[in-house]
Order: sequence, then C-alpha cells, then structure tokens
Amino acid sequence: MNKEKEIETVTLMVRRYCWGVHGTRGEALCPACNALLEYARERRDRYPHGEIDNHE
Repeated sequence: MNKEKEIETVTLMVRRYCWGVHGTRGEALCPACNALLEYARERRDRYPHGEIDNHE
C-alpha cells in the first residue's frame, strides 16, 4: 500500500471511531482523535517502510 493510501485509510478509521464514540460529525475530530491522527501521520512520514530506529 502506498503512503497516501495508508494515510487515507487511517484517517477514515479514526474519523469513523470518533463519530461513533465521541459523537463528532463532518470533517471535525475531537482533540484526542485529532492528536492520534497527527501522531499516525508523523510516524508514517518518519518511518516510511515501518523501520524504527531504537537508538534515538
């Protein structure tokens, strides 16, 4: 799966979770879900092949 598709998939999953659990609607996410999505995007950008450097 390419990077854009992965981000799109994670975005849809987080959005549906937030809608169902936190009652948000439309494009808006609650602060917690928004932070989770930003974290996922940053991780994907930082480790494009799933490789994690444990020596940070």
